Amino acid sequence: MTDEKYRLAEKLMQEKRYDEAVALYEELVRLNPGEDSHRLALAWAYKDSGRLDEAVALFEELLEKELSRKLFTGFAFDDLVKIFREEKQYDRMIQICERAVAAQPDDVSLLFTLGDAYLAGGFPVKAIDAFKKIIMMDPDASSFMSLGNAQVAAGDFEGAEEAYEQAGSFDPSSSDVYYNRLGMAYLRAGYFDRAEIAFRKAIDCNATQPIYYCNVGDALAMEGRLDEAEAVYEEAAAINPGSRGVYLNRLGNTLHREKRYLQAIRVFKKAIEEEPKNPFYHMHLARSYEAAGFPEEARRENEKAQSLK
Repeated sequence: MTDEKYRLAEKLMQEKRYDEAVALYEELVRLNPGEDSHRLALAWAYKDSGRLDEAVALFEELLEKELSRKLFTGFAFDDLVKIFREEKQYDRMIQICERAVAAQPDDVSLLFTLGDAYLAGGFPVKAIDAFKKIIMMDPDASSFMSLGNAQVAAGDFEGAEEAYEQAGSFDPSSSDVYYNRLGMAYLRAGYFDRAEIAFRKAIDCNATQPIYYCNVGDALAMEGRLDEAEAVYEEAAAINPGSRGVYLNRLGNTLHREKRYLQAIRVFKKAIEEEPKNPFYHMHLARSYEAAGFPEEARRENEKAQSLK
């Protein structure tokens, strides 16, 4: 009977009949209070049905058992981390990660999660400590990149560049990839001048990748150096001329995000000249027209986009 009810509950979940599934899982938990698989399934059902507080409470109960075992399964832990990250409850995410690491100090993956939690929660110095511990235990390219990201967040630029160079040393033939990732770390942190330098180093290592030129262009655009940004995007297009419209559209979106609406309009028009039947370019142009205060032009471009879909 228990197996039959469990299969029915799974079927109800697949059919998104969450309330019925929850009721059935709750009955299974009452009938089998020591069966953690039923409690875990109920927690997932609570989560999928939108009853997040109840899901978290049950996951936390299961986590207590996980932490007490020598073999750490981590099912409840993984779900709690995901929930707290999605809900931006970084203090709670940090708390459970610290407890998990305290219980399983040799687990590198848990240390990684703790480092990421510290970084997301605005504690880059603690993140640096966590990633340095990982490097002592199991050094690889990803651990050095994570350390570099934490150092960027902490304003330790020299340390970040050294960490990324260490990451690149694991595969010297891919140095361009690591410089590009360092550039992205700087870009996310708002250090646009340093991002430009890192992206140009990536180009020095491998001048055949259009995306590196686009990234330089994004950094320049964010600094307000719009003419230079467009020139670098043209360099990207020259590597792959058949995709010039794609690159111009990307630049237009960057300019729009930076609230450079008039410049974005001009660039989207150029993209449309390359691919006049691409509806997305017309939609993006309409969005910039609307933001710039030209509703009639926006309406016209939206109509054009609809006619091309």
